[in-house]
Amino acid sequence: MVFSIIDAMTDGFDRTRERNGLIFVAVFAVLAVVNALVAPTNLGPAAETAPAIGLVDVATGLLSFAITIATLVVAIVALRTFASDERESIPREFQRRNIGLATLNLFVGAIVFALAVAVGSIFLLVPGLFILVSLYYWSVFVAVEDQNFVQAFRSSWGLTRGSRLRLFGLGVAVVFLGLLVNAAVGVPAILAGGVVGTTLVQIGGAVVTVYVLATTARAYDQLHTLEEPPEAEPRPGAAGTPA
Repeated sequence: MVFSIIDAMTDGFDRTRERNGLIFVAVFAVLAVVNALVAPTNLGPAAETAPAIGLVDVATGLLSFAITIATLVVAIVALRTFASDERESIPREFQRRNIGLATLNLFVGAIVFALAVAVGSIFLLVPGLFILVSLYYWSVFVAVEDQNFVQAFRSSWGLTRGSRLRLFGLGVAVVFLGLLVNAAVGVPAILAGGVVGTTLVQIGGAVVTVYVLATTARAYDQLHTLEEPPEAEPRPGAAGTPA
């Protein structure tokens, strides 16, 4: 058996449009909209004193950081849910189990992962893409298997062995779909402008985010299935079997 790009993409789509997927879309959209709305710090001429601007910047930065952490937590819960058979409800265990340590590992691991891909890309594009594909599933190991990010990098490297070219194809296809969704949302968002336009953009981004997470989790599950050795069928006449 070989890794199926179509199966991963269709499974990801099914999980995205089901109840749990739509819940995650709503949560990611709310977090993104709030983050986008609090980002501006210009309060007008009445608030142009340096101390006021400094306080607003600090408050905005802290709020944005809190939203980033909340987004990581939701991503962990989403990966756990999409990697399981749960479709209509999100178990409380997924929301609580080792969530603090998993979030810390996801935060630090994301920085290390980005640096590794960047360093690989400095020399040539191919090494960067190879590292990207080989280590990409580390986040699932952190979320689902409670590994630290170092263990997760090693696990992802082993899991992707033998399927990296197809996984690269999956990544290209998912990125292309994401660009199509963002383009489709971008036109009405530009026409609407203001808060409505911002909200439309963030909703489109939330849909893409959930689809990426769902597809990643389903690909991870498929890769695990490929790792499992097939059960050997007993030969007629073998010991313990009827001839």
